[in-house]
Amino acid sequence: MGHKLRILGQFELRQTWDEKMILFYTLICPAIYYVIADISTGGRPFGLKNVAYQLLGYWVYIILVDVLNGFQFGLIGMRESNFLKMFTLISGDKRLIFYSNLLVQTLFIQVEIVCFDLFVLILDPATRRLLPIMMGGLLVNFILIPIVVGFTNFILVLPIRVNLASLLAMGYILLAMLLVNITVANEWLTQLLIALNPGSYMVAVYSMVLLRVPGQVESNGLLLVVIAGVYLVTGYYWVQHMSLQSNTSRY
Repeated sequence: MGHKLRILGQFELRQTWDEKMILFYTLICPAIYYVIADISTGGRPFGLKNVAYQLLGYWVYIILVDVLNGFQFGLIGMRESNFLKMFTLISGDKRLIFYSNLLVQTLFIQVEIVCFDLFVLILDPATRRLLPIMMGGLLVNFILIPIVVGFTNFILVLPIRVNLASLLAMGYILLAMLLVNITVANEWLTQLLIALNPGSYMVAVYSMVLLRVPGQVESNGLLLVVIAGVYLVTGYYWVQHMSLQSNTSRY
C-alpha cells in the first residue's frame, strides 16, 4: 500500500503543480488584498488590535479555496476525464487515490501558508511577535485540513459536471467566508454555525488552540472534537460511495 501511495502521490504532485492557476486565487489574491489593506491603513493592515485573529481569516480562506478548488474539484475533474476510474483499476482501491491526493494537497496548502506568512513578515516586521502562532498554526493545519475535507466530501457524490462543480465551489467559499464574519449573540446559533460552516469551525479551533481565548476550551472544546469525529466519519462514507462514472463520458 505504501508503494502505491508513493506512486499515486508523485502523479498527484505533478498534476497539482501543472494547475498553477489556483495559486492566483490562494496566494496572489490574498497577498494583493493585504498590500491594498497595508496602503489604505498606513502600514497597519491588521489595525491596532486583534492582529492575530485577523491573520486567521487569511489562513481560513487559503485552506478553504485549496480544499474545494484544488482537492475536491481536482477529484471531480479526474472522474470526468476517466482518470479516476483508470487509476482505481490500477491501484485496486479508489481510497488510495483520495488519500494520496489529500497528502499532496495538505503539503501544498502548508507551503502556501508559509509563503503568505513570510510575505506578511517582510511587509510588516512588527508581526514577528506572531511567529509562535504562525508555527503553531502549521501544526494545527495537519489536523484541520482533513476535517475541512470531511466537511466538503459530499460534493464527490453529487452527479454534477466540472463547470457546475466549480460554480458550486465558488458559492460555497463565498457563503462560508461571509458567515465567518457574522457575530451571533445566541450561544446555540454560534455552535450551529461552527457545526455547519468549515470557516467558523477553523476560526474556533485556531482561537482555542493558538489564541487561547477565555472560555473557548470550556464551551467549545468537546463540541469541536465531536464535530471533527462526525465529519471524518461522514467524509469517509462519501469517499466510499463516490462514483467512478463520468457524467460527461459514457466510457
